[in-house]
Amino acid sequence: MENNVILSLGSNIGNREFYLNQAISQIGQDTHILVNQQSDFYETSPVGNVKQRQFINLALNIATTYTPEKLLTKVHQIEASLNRTRDIHWGPRTLDIDIVFWNDQQIKTTDLTVPHPEAFNRLFVLAPTLEVIDANFPLYKQIKAAVDGWSAKDQQVNLIRREDQSETVIQSSVRHLLSAIGDDPDRPGLVETPDRVFRMYHEIFSSQGIENFQDYKLFKTNETNDAKMIMMKNIPFYSMCEHHMMPFWGKVHIAYIPDHGTIIGLSKLPRLVDFVSHKLGLQEKVTDDLVIQLNRILAPKGVAVIVDARHMCVEMRGVKKTDSSTRTIRFTGIFDKQPELRTEFINSIGDVNGKTI
Repeated sequence: MENNVILSLGSNIGNREFYLNQAISQIGQDTHILVNQQSDFYETSPVGNVKQRQFINLALNIATTYTPEKLLTKVHQIEASLNRTRDIHWGPRTLDIDIVFWNDQQIKTTDLTVPHPEAFNRLFVLAPTLEVIDANFPLYKQIKAAVDGWSAKDQQVNLIRREDQSETVIQSSVRHLLSAIGDDPDRPGLVETPDRVFRMYHEIFSSQGIENFQDYKLFKTNETNDAKMIMMKNIPFYSMCEHHMMPFWGKVHIAYIPDHGTIIGLSKLPRLVDFVSHKLGLQEKVTDDLVIQLNRILAPKGVAVIVDARHMCVEMRGVKKTDSSTRTIRFTGIFDKQPELRTEFINSIGDVNGKTI
């Protein structure tokens, strides 16, 4: 088993620590990999000229039976499973994993260069790496000298204290909220509530900060001049309003007219609905995002989306109008140009109570 392989991990989209911890978990569960040591988390300034959020970076020292090429394949699989997105070079991403050092080996293939060609230009790589190696590591002196001499370089790398990590911040904030409303966070019914809220937020805000839906597969059908409407209705969704952080929920109805015979797997439409709704937002934004994503993925002749929803900020507070429903509608392309097509779509759905119009 090859020892002292150094991986550098970084994230600056969504819940950064969540993605990094998930990646660490997947790496550690692989029977071909043994995690020797993990560095602390560091918040670091991004490089390049792309305006973006601060990164969180860390390093892993691993042993592995994989060849460098097989480990690279594994790394790419983990990145893909955690919704890695990066539309531009040096741009933001949910997860980035690099093979930085492979003991004292020099590797150069079509897809992999080790040591990583930018390693000694990146304090956010070297500072965490220094934590997970000792003086016996072949490049230890060179790495330490680079870190010690970085005071004049224009990169900020700050250790994230345990109390500043997202899990602790959310749990602490929930405790403060419970106290602020006059309850006791240490009473039996509430003592585990901060952790429950933390775990719930990971689920209901799982798309936070991620721009594009990636979990889909396209298919080709015979192209015809009279392509038929493809529709799925009554797709349930749940989301959180960004104004009051209260739930809104309901049904989504989607239709599109394929172009060039390109269609999307039907099971992916409910997943797309989950993707756009698992973040803080508004009903109007859910509607718009569904249209934007379908146009980006399919480039169809037209898209139609209707969202019917109930809002707890309307029913539970303020005007307190129970059973009220809000409908948002958006049409693009051929749906926007042909009234009869819009009518067909709307009539097939019915009113907000499901009755045919």
